[in-house]
Amino acid sequence: MYELIAQNKYGEQLKMTNNPRYVITDVDGLYPPEGTINTTQVANTDGSVFNSSRINDRVITITMAINAPAEANRILLYRYFKTKYPVRLYYKNGRRDVYIDGYVSKFSVEYFEKKQTAQIEITCPMALFRATKESSTEFSNIENMFTFPFAIEEAGVPFSYIVSGEQKTIINGGDVETGVVIRLNALGTVKNPKIYNVDTIDHMILNVTMQAGDEITINTRKKEKSITLLRDGVTTNIVGRLEAGSTWFNLLPGDNVFTYEADELPENLQCTFIINNQFEGV
Repeated sequence: MYELIAQNKYGEQLKMTNNPRYVITDVDGLYPPEGTINTTQVANTDGSVFNSSRINDRVITITMAINAPAEANRILLYRYFKTKYPVRLYYKNGRRDVYIDGYVSKFSVEYFEKKQTAQIEITCPMALFRATKESSTEFSNIENMFTFPFAIEEAGVPFSYIVSGEQKTIINGGDVETGVVIRLNALGTVKNPKIYNVDTIDHMILNVTMQAGDEITINTRKKEKSITLLRDGVTTNIVGRLEAGSTWFNLLPGDNVFTYEADELPENLQCTFIINNQFEGV
C-alpha cells in the first residue's frame, strides 16, 4: 500500500490515492534515476578513461482513470497540475515517507475512451527524494541538577547547567551523501566559531565575533549553500567570513561524528545540526 498526495504552488493538496474521483493505474519513475557517465577514449588503449558522472533529472509519470463526473474531476486536476508550474509530490509506503519537487511538463487526456484516462508527466531537476520530517541533534544540552529530597543552601544551588563542546554522532539515515543545516546560537560573546568532522578532519571556521542573541545558519545542501547571520531581526550574508580551506560538509550514509569550539568563550555557543535524509528511490 502507498499514499500519493499532490501539492500545487498555492499550497493546496489533492490526495490521489483512495480518492473516489480517480483510480491510479501506474506511477513510473519512483526507482533510482538514470545517470550519465562521461569518459574519454585514449588511442591504442582498450576501453576509456572515466571523467565524471551525474544523476539526470527524474521524470515521474502518473497514469490514472477518471471516474464520473469525468469533466468535473478532470478539470479539478488542472488546478493541481498546471503545465510548466511547480508541484510537490508526497509519497509514503511501509518504509519511507518522502516528497519531491518538480514541474509539470506534460498533461495528456484520452477524452474519447470508454473510461477517460489522464497521464501527467512531472520533471524533477532535484532528482532525490527527501524525507518529509527533518531530524535535529543539539550539541549543547541542559543537564538537570534538581533532585529530591530538595533543600536550598544559603549560598544557593544550581538547577541545571549547560554541557557544551562535546562530540556528537550525526546520523544520515538516507542512502546518499547529503548536506546539512547547522545553527549556531550565541548566549554571549563568541569569537570565531569552528566546527570539525572528527572522522575526516574537515572543518568550517567563521571569522566573526558573535553577540548574545545572534544566530548563524550554515546550509551545505546542494544548490542551497549559504551562511547567514541573524542579528537584531536583520539577516546578513556572511559567506565572505568563511576561512580559506574550510569544507562545505557532506554527511555520509550512517554515522558522522562532529564537534565544535571557538577561539574565545566557546561555552557561550550552542550548535544544532538539522538533517533531511535523501533517497535515490522508494
